[in-house]
Formats: sequence, structure tokens, C-alpha cells
Amino acid sequence: MKIKYLLPIFASCALAVSTACNELDGDNSDFDFGDFRTEEKENPYENGFGRLDGSIRLATYNTHRCAGPSPLAVNYDNTARVISLIDADVIALQELDKNTRNNPADQLQELADRTGMLPYFCKTIDYNGGEYGIGILCKEKPLRTYSATLPGVEPRKFFLAEFDNFVFIATHFCHKDDANREASVGIINRYLQTTYSAYTKPIFLAGDLNEYNASAGSLKALFSTWTAVSSKENTFVDTASPRRIDYILVYDGNSPSYEILGSAVPTYDEINLRTVSDHLPVLVDLKR
Repeated sequence: MKIKYLLPIFASCALAVSTACNELDGDNSDFDFGDFRTEEKENPYENGFGRLDGSIRLATYNTHRCAGPSPLAVNYDNTARVISLIDADVIALQELDKNTRNNPADQLQELADRTGMLPYFCKTIDYNGGEYGIGILCKEKPLRTYSATLPGVEPRKFFLAEFDNFVFIATHFCHKDDANREASVGIINRYLQTTYSAYTKPIFLAGDLNEYNASAGSLKALFSTWTAVSSKENTFVDTASPRRIDYILVYDGNSPSYEILGSAVPTYDEINLRTVSDHLPVLVDLKR
């Protein structure tokens, strides 16, 4: 399938200088994810990372439980500020607490209150007296939502929200075992083949996929049925060797029609993103 690109990819990621602490078993920051970089192309965001004209914006952001990598202190205002600057129609969020002993609040609701977006939470595990999982913030109410379990050393899920013109799937793949990540791709694909084979609207997958190496089984499986439409800049930066592990992809199985106007790992003068999370956000602008 051919995709029309209008000069999509640009951003810069500096090296982080500290290692995050995280009580949750399976935190990404303990692992080395390799490297995956390409040359920069001409930048459609040279005047800033505002939404491109006539676009719908999708995004993904691992929030690190709304706490910067060091010190590990929750700051909902900072995370919400980043989300507001991104200004996505729909954004997938990973690593969210809900009423845990460490974070006795509904973190997604805290972000929704500060951004004016609609929150949809998907619990992946019971954790520390509360819940932990992924979520979606969106500007319009979805037509439907659906979630299903994925394999993982720590259980995972995919969370689907269908809108008028597209389907958006948020996820956070297993951090330790590529066999689990590859199996997750198969589970999502089988669900789409069963449920959306007759649909023509594009289907997007967004999230922390915990893999950088294109030769890994999970990315081979993904790239055989999906096309990456997001920036190839590094996204996991709390390490001496930053990695690209956060993606936005489009499903090829239903031959969708769409146009990518641009994609970036943005930076903002208003806030230092490396103090907000151990990941950087990713955005994609699609022709409306």
C-alpha cells in the first residue's frame, strides 16, 4: 500500500542523565532497548509543533505515572501541560495509577480535569491498593470502546476506541519478552480481522511497544501487517543510550485511505520534557 508523506519527520532528543526509580515490577527504565535512528528529513514543524493546517492529530505518551525520572515526584500540572501543548484529538497514555497507596488519585481524571479532554481508563493490573494501566484522552466521545488482554511478564492489554473517521488503539507491550510482544501483535491482528475486515476507515495503533530492533519478532510481525507513520526519533530518553520504542502505526489489512502530513517527537520552549517523564511524546498529523 502506498502512503503519501509530506515531509514528516523531525525532532531532537537529548540524553537523559539519571536512572528512574519505579516500584512497579517491570518498569521500562531498568532495561536497554538498543538504538534505531535515521537521517532527518525536511521539517514541516520548523515554526513550532502546532497542529498542521487541515489536520487531525494523534499522539502517544508514556507518562511515567505523571512523575519525572528524577526525582520521582508526581506533578499533574506538568504532565497536563505537555498534553495541552501536544493538542491531539486523541492521545494514548501509558503508566497510569488509579487510587494506589503511592498515588491516591485517579491520574487520568486529574489530567482530564486539567486539559478539558474526555478520559477513558483501561486497568491492566491491580497494584498497590488500587489500579494501574493505560488510557486514552480525546476531544470527542468515541462511538465504542473495547479492551482485551495481552500476554506479559506483567499482564498487558490493548484498548480500542472507535471514532467517526478512524479507529484508535492504545497499548503498552511487555517489556521483557519479545515472544510476548510478538504474540500481542497476533492477538490484535486477529481481533481486527474478525471485527473490522469490512471497514474502510483507517485503524491506528499507538503506544509504548518496548522494542527498537527492526529484526525482533514483534516488529517483524508488526511491519508485515502495519505501517509505521510516526517519527523515527528516539522516545525513551532516561538512559545513556536513548531508544525509539514509542510508535504510531496504521493497519494495512483493510487497505485504508489516509494522508500523513507530518510526524514529530516534539520539543517545547515552555517546558523541559525530560523533567516530566522518562519518555518523550510522539505526534502524527493526518489530513482531515
